[in-house]
Amino acid sequence: MMTLSANILMQSLYEHKTKRTRLLNMQEYLLNALHIPRYRRSLIMVLGNGNEATNADALQHWLESQSQADAEFLTLSIGEVEGRLLAHLEKRMEHWPD
Repeated sequence: MMTLSANILMQSLYEHKTKRTRLLNMQEYLLNALHIPRYRRSLIMVLGNGNEATNADALQHWLESQSQADAEFLTLSIGEVEGRLLAHLEKRMEHWPD
């Protein structure tokens, strides 16, 4: 029989894995749906913190930061996530220096 602390640890690991899987699935969908070149670097400064190697890494950073900032983020439909991403990109591009 597992102890309470072992049960809590197992639940925490399961929740972390579930969240990670959801974020990776979102990333994959968004890369494909928006035709974002996975291995290019054009979105790093717009979506990432500047230390990512690729657009895919920058998108993953953005998804993770959104899920940390908004507890409901992981419950949004993929269409809502896509809309938030597009709004974020549009907003950032408006403020990009010429």
